[in-house]
Amino acid sequence: MVVVDAATLAKRELNRKLNSLLAEGERSIEVHNPGSMHNLGTALKGGGEITVHGSTGFYTGGFLEGPRLVIDGNTGWYTGDNMLSGEIIIRKNAGSNCGPSMIGGTIVVHGNTGGRTGLGMKGGDLLVLGSTGRWCGQMTMGGRIVILGEVGAGLGESMYRGLIHVRDPQAEAKLGGNVEFHPISADEVESLAQLFATHGVQADPKSFMSVRPMTSGRHHYTIFNPQLSGADGR
Repeated sequence: MVVVDAATLAKRELNRKLNSLLAEGERSIEVHNPGSMHNLGTALKGGGEITVHGSTGFYTGGFLEGPRLVIDGNTGWYTGDNMLSGEIIIRKNAGSNCGPSMIGGTIVVHGNTGGRTGLGMKGGDLLVLGSTGRWCGQMTMGGRIVILGEVGAGLGESMYRGLIHVRDPQAEAKLGGNVEFHPISADEVESLAQLFATHGVQADPKSFMSVRPMTSGRHHYTIFNPQLSGADGR
C-alpha cells in the first residue's frame, strides 16, 4: 500500500503520480489531505483501488477507466463525468450533475446527490442510497439509475433511452415529460438484486418502480436551423 499526500502536489501532478503508480502495478493507494481538490482522479487507467481520505471538489473521477476510486467524504459537482469503466464509491454526498454523460462503470453514492443526477448518461449504473434533486435522469441515452430515497421534480425529463428505478411513493407525481411509470419487471428485479448484492445494499428490489422513455405520444420538437451566408452572400 502506498500513501500519497495531496497537500504537497498540484492536481495535475497528483493525477500523474496516481496513474504512474497504477501503471507500475500498485493495487492499493491512499490519498491523504485532498482539501476538496477539483479534478482529483481524472483520467485514471488500469486496475487497483485508490482511497481518498477526505472530500473532493468538482469533476472527481472524470474519464475514469478501470480503477476503483473510493471517496471517504463528499464530492462536488460532475463526479464521474464521462466515466468509461471502473467504480466510484462515495461514502457521503455528491453534488449536482453526478455521473453526467457516463458511458460505463458504476457510481455508488451512500448519501444524497444534487439535481440532474445522471444527466445525459449513456451507460453504466448510478446507485444513490439517499435522495436526489430535480431532473434526475434528464436526457439519458442509456444506463441505469437507482434511487433508494426521495426524488425531485422533473424525474426522467426527456429521456431517450435508459432506465430509472425508484421507490419514492410520490415519484409518479414528479415525472418529467416524455417518460412513463411502470411496475418493475421480473428481469429487472433479478438484475437489481444482483446490483444490491454486489454493493451490500439492504433493499427489496420488488419495492421499486421503473421509469422508462415513452414509446408513443412523445413531445415533438422543432429544431432551429438558421441558413447562414458568408460575406460574399453564399
